[in-house]
Amino acid sequence: MLIDDRSGSISQTDLMDLLRVARAWLDTPAGQMLLQTQQTVIEQSLQRCFGQHLVQYGLAPTLLDGNQSVLRNRWHFDLIAEPPTMPLQEGQWPFAPQSLDVVLLHHGLDFCLSPRTLLREASQAVRAGGHIIILGFNPWSSWGLNHFAGRSWLSEAGFVSPARLTDWLELLGFAVEKRTNGCYRPPLATQKWLDRMGFLERLGERRNLPMGGFYCLVARRQMYGVTPRKQTARAFPALTLPPIAAGTRRTQKRNNE
Repeated sequence: MLIDDRSGSISQTDLMDLLRVARAWLDTPAGQMLLQTQQTVIEQSLQRCFGQHLVQYGLAPTLLDGNQSVLRNRWHFDLIAEPPTMPLQEGQWPFAPQSLDVVLLHHGLDFCLSPRTLLREASQAVRAGGHIIILGFNPWSSWGLNHFAGRSWLSEAGFVSPARLTDWLELLGFAVEKRTNGCYRPPLATQKWLDRMGFLERLGERRNLPMGGFYCLVARRQMYGVTPRKQTARAFPALTLPPIAAGTRRTQKRNNE
């Protein structure tokens, strides 16, 4: 299921509370399984990328800790803005257009008011030839069953369809280069039961089956004959951090009327 815009059904305060609950869940056996699998997938995905500037937006602030990618400058933003993150409104990114080499949305589309707005803002910041890496919960999986059945915080997460997301990326000028799937075991509560279901993981990974609990899409911004500007060692994207209370451009427009 894909929620195009759920700003009328959930407030930003509720969304921030949901994000905190999900982050606490990351310390459970299932949460650790998710993070460990995704860190491996991200490390492989970043081998396709080059440049200096990476922005991460989403669920786990420490996701890239220890990652030895070639991108030197990294920032992590989200709604809560607790250390080590910085504040960012999903509809108002502070980066200059086409100034970033990589944007990593780690379940960012699962925890937002409007996936289309967030994806548009993120994509505008990626330079020609740069990449956007999106990890999201897969509705067509055992994890999706928890979402549709209304179990735990998973019922409140967005669960963006990877097929529709691919269509959106194409409309924004991106070509999906690779899709990786992971976490074929259901999000069980104990390590004992996760271990017993390990055969599902081995089977799914061997064939990269599309029923994993999460997917990772790596998409590249098309250049259409334009050669990307070469960046020097001191290149830095234009960055102006707005106050978190500034709101989206739409909110600011209404306030000025």
